[in-house]
Amino acid sequence: MSLFSKTQLVRSLALAALLAAPALGVGIAHADGVTAQGITFTAEQSYPEGMAWHPTQKVFFVSSVHTGTIGKVTPQGVYTPFIQDEKLVSTLGVTLDLQHNLLWVAIGDLGTSIRSSEATAYKLAAVAAYDATTGERRAYHDLSNLMTGGGKLANDLAVDAAGNVYITDSFAPVIYRVDTKGQASVFAQSDLFKGEGFNLNGIVAHPDGYLLVNKYNSGEVFRISIRNGADIQRVSLPEAVNGADGMQLRDKDHLVLVEGAGSNQVVELVSRDGWKSATLQPARKTAYAFPTSVAIVGRDLYVLNSRLDTLLDKEAPKVSAYLLQKY
Repeated sequence: MSLFSKTQLVRSLALAALLAAPALGVGIAHADGVTAQGITFTAEQSYPEGMAWHPTQKVFFVSSVHTGTIGKVTPQGVYTPFIQDEKLVSTLGVTLDLQHNLLWVAIGDLGTSIRSSEATAYKLAAVAAYDATTGERRAYHDLSNLMTGGGKLANDLAVDAAGNVYITDSFAPVIYRVDTKGQASVFAQSDLFKGEGFNLNGIVAHPDGYLLVNKYNSGEVFRISIRNGADIQRVSLPEAVNGADGMQLRDKDHLVLVEGAGSNQVVELVSRDGWKSATLQPARKTAYAFPTSVAIVGRDLYVLNSRLDTLLDKEAPKVSAYLLQKY
């Protein structure tokens, strides 16, 4: 992960503007000239990496790299803790299975959690399911032992139409699957997924029977058949999507993708050939460094500015105010 460097003065001014802004429909003049609108919320050094919108409850579920707590954020910017489970060392991607009323959570450890330990730091890949109404845990799967040796980090996840869950690992070159019977396995493994630093990251399940998965460090996107995890095709792009992170489908042909790694922007990919290739629409900048995930609410996009740069940089002042930037 590359970090977004700023001077101390710019950090202070930007944070002061964020804290002073109203919770909904805010206008923030950023130091780099980006004007942001959206929802601000405060969660004590939470550093949320993933989010999911619940259309019935009308709340965003947000994860926490630093504490592991799953919280809820209202459109008015009110944050409340929802799930506080000792199994949640550090939470990254979250996704909803509305058909079964389940919230699925990807669990890892970047060594920056209050629950980090030598046994889990850079070695943990797990996934858990919770009742989306009560927060009660319904399932927990430690995926780490499915691969021997090397680092592991469960990062993002997606649910297909049948209820199978697919989980990317950013350190091991695999995608895991937990099927509807609760059986965990390695779904796809390939040298295409290997690389330095962070590899596989964002993932979505396409309704036509395949996964779209991006790779953070190379900016590639892959199309993987749900019927056969060995059927892996690289989506042809006009250029790499640097720092590829969270993704959401607008519809079958339009994919919204968040770019971190210094790009700090959101871009829409458009495909007319079943995701054998795609074009890129003009990118839009985010107000702060390290955007990580996106949710689609009606016609609007909300991009989570996680501020993870300040957590990963030991010398940076830590923050507790975050922005769901509206587009």
